[in-house]
Amino acid sequence: HKLVADDKLLTKKRLLKNDVPSNKILAIFRSLQEVRDFDWSSLPKDFAVKPARGYGGRGITVVRKWDGVTGSLGKQATIDIHELERIIFGTLDGEHSLNNLPDAAFIEERIVPHTFFKKYTSKGVPDVRVIVCNGVPVMAMMRLPTIYSDGKANLHLGAVGIGIDMRTGITTYGVANNQPVDYIQGTKTKVRGIKIPDWDKVLDISVRAQRTSKLGFAGIDIVIDNNHGPLVLEINARPGLGIQVANQASLRTRLERIA
Repeated sequence: HKLVADDKLLTKKRLLKNDVPSNKILAIFRSLQEVRDFDWSSLPKDFAVKPARGYGGRGITVVRKWDGVTGSLGKQATIDIHELERIIFGTLDGEHSLNNLPDAAFIEERIVPHTFFKKYTSKGVPDVRVIVCNGVPVMAMMRLPTIYSDGKANLHLGAVGIGIDMRTGITTYGVANNQPVDYIQGTKTKVRGIKIPDWDKVLDISVRAQRTSKLGFAGIDIVIDNNHGPLVLEINARPGLGIQVANQASLRTRLERIA
């Protein structure tokens, strides 16, 4: 089942099949021919291109203002069909997969972060990671992209991880670059006391995603979309341990309590 979690496409299909909220897949590419034959004018104005087996946020391209021929990558950068094809060819070639093995690419709807996050982060998509063990949500943190993490919500790239009290959905402690922090970087906002919107729904979807994945222990990454509410972004078979630092708590103790 780790194979399913490592393959974002398989995960996605399983989630959608089991009615676990996730953003829609718009196209899948497994061969160069499929890329060449694709009708680029069929895409909406915003979308994201992803490798099926990319890791650590690598290889993701977010396109906005697509008109069927060209689109914007933000900061005055534009992209056209040739450039998109080149990116997807690179992905199929294994540019972003763990062992540079051939990969698949897919295009999905772009996530529009809930307006709630506007005051906490200026770019990128914040998410909530919930660790679920056998149907019980054990530990959670919010991950906020920072200027240092280039808009990505990965802790090892410099994002801020903020622990969340499981019962109330209110944040507790923060960590950045493995160091405890009291404020969100670049702001005067305390990491403590932020109430995550739709918390009950976040927990409910996490448990459903873990059951769908058939993994006994999984890290479920959830984004809160402005239009659709909480959506599962991906499932991790090997969630890192940064979440313990962000919660100032031991995962093992909590797992033993469940056991």
